[in-house]
Amino acid sequence: MEPLKIRVNGESSITRLAEQGLLRLSVESQGPKLETVSKEVVSRSNELTGLFKALSPQTRAGIATADAAVTNVASTFLSTRNFTPHDRDGQPLEKVYQASMSLSIVFRDITKLSEVVGQLLTYSNVEISSIDWSLSEATQKTLGSQVRREAIRDAVTKANDYAAEVGREVYAVDIMDGGQNATMQHAPVGRSLFGSAPAPSGGGLFGGGATAGFGSATPQASQSSEMLSLSPQNIKFTSSVHIEFQSYPENGSSTESTSKSNRTRSSL
Repeated sequence: MEPLKIRVNGESSITRLAEQGLLRLSVESQGPKLETVSKEVVSRSNELTGLFKALSPQTRAGIATADAAVTNVASTFLSTRNFTPHDRDGQPLEKVYQASMSLSIVFRDITKLSEVVGQLLTYSNVEISSIDWSLSEATQKTLGSQVRREAIRDAVTKANDYAAEVGREVYAVDIMDGGQNATMQHAPVGRSLFGSAPAPSGGGLFGGGATAGFGSATPQASQSSEMLSLSPQNIKFTSSVHIEFQSYPENGSSTESTSKSNRTRSSL
């Protein structure tokens, strides 16, 4: 009797609540002088970076401490551009200069992220581009191993179901990884470019300088922070595997076949 071959796909998925949020924002300014708008953007970006880093105390090894609200802060270089607007008659007007910088901040403390976003929404020249939810590296590693094993068990179960119906026993002869995927949910929050909300005149996120800090904003900013409550999205971690099985030779003893089958199942 010809050996029986069975090819099946095994799949597995695990859903977990996001553990961290990547906040992406940009600082932008425009006006008739390049030097002025550039200085405004650099000054505001440096101020924000300092405030975010205050939320990310470091160990001697340069790693965020276990209780740090922020685990990473990164920024881009200053970007500038210009354009010449025209009036209704098509006549050129004074040239306009624009400058911008982008920042990305990884928050481990979702409550602090909600508080900071609530404050940022009240200030001009700062636009929140997006908040990308994700799992920590440690959790991804743990879930990766778990979904791989479950995907293999799913394939083994399918193959045994098929084989049992035709009176055969099978063992795996080829395994091909189908890959893993973590579905990251996207929750954009923001305002129009070059937001028009006026910055507080004193204290708060920007008015009081780098010493003000997040969490010590003016009543206007504090009220917005209390009204905003971000909800982390679920992250679906999936894995798939392609396995080919083959039946035991007919001249093998039943005991030997059963033993081999059990070893195959236990190893998988």
